[in-house]
Amino acid sequence: MNKTVKILFIVFNIAYFTFDWILIPYLPNPILFGWLPLQMFLLFAAPIIAAILWGLYFNAFFNTQQHVKYDQ
Repeated sequence: MNKTVKILFIVFNIAYFTFDWILIPYLPNPILFGWLPLQMFLLFAAPIIAAILWGLYFNAFFNTQQHVKYDQ
């Protein structure tokens, strides 16, 4: 993996946790679809997107670790 991808992953995580822990509680909370609060929707949807990106990153990371002997 190149250094740019690693830096982008770190910046993404900082932005994600800032948004998730600090900004969501201060957002207005209108009702979506007549029953779902916006904050609850964001708290459910944001981790799904983050999990997909984390999975892609770690899959790429472990693909670069072919030289590591895990059995020893």
